[in-house]
Amino acid sequence: MIALSASSFGRHAIRAAGLAHASSKRQPAPPRFRPMTQRQALRRKEWRLLRRDPWLLSQTLMQILYLLPPALLLWINYGDSAGAYVVVVPVLVMAAGQLAGGLAWLAISGEDAHDLVVTAPLTPRTVLISKIEAVLAVIAIVLLPLLALLALSSPAMAAITALCAALSAGSATAIQLWFRVTAKRSMFRRRQVASRAATLSEAFASIMWAGTGALLASGSILALAPALCALAVLGLAKLLSPRRD
Repeated sequence: MIALSASSFGRHAIRAAGLAHASSKRQPAPPRFRPMTQRQALRRKEWRLLRRDPWLLSQTLMQILYLLPPALLLWINYGDSAGAYVVVVPVLVMAAGQLAGGLAWLAISGEDAHDLVVTAPLTPRTVLISKIEAVLAVIAIVLLPLLALLALSSPAMAAITALCAALSAGSATAIQLWFRVTAKRSMFRRRQVASRAATLSEAFASIMWAGTGALLASGSILALAPALCALAVLGLAKLLSPRRD
């Protein structure tokens, strides 16, 4: 093998060294501009910022690992309507809330181009709505495959999961909106340290919505209790949030 392949090493090394000095003759690709509204441009910006940062994307996708156990449980217990749903539904709801909280922090508080966005000819309300839409779209893309798999087994359980997951994600996004600050995206890991009230409110709200989904999946009439507790947590978080003009 040495006798057959050793002579090619030198040729390959010379060719590889010459690539650094070779000038590229390819023409640059023409810019592709698409007509879009201001809100579409803002949503596209948020998705591109998340996609082009591998470290930040990995930190965010760590929370999606919570979805693997229920996916495996659905695969194993496919067609069995026993107690699998009592485990699957709250885990999906909790994962939706946690993922929405992290993405909302990145979009609302971790805006690196804050000064640039402020100078845009847009109202602050339009900017916030576009950021929230970008966050909820990512949550929907992540959950839709699992909801589709769940719907094949039980459409009612899929509807319960979708409702509670939407409430959990919406609650987490609202809490991040109320407690928004100006921070760097590199502080994503330490975002819980900035506001204990926001962290605890987000966690309790997600837990309460998960409990609501679990009780609805089990057919219990007590599902209203954790739902009311979640609304109470949101009201308390609103009262504790800093006042804004």
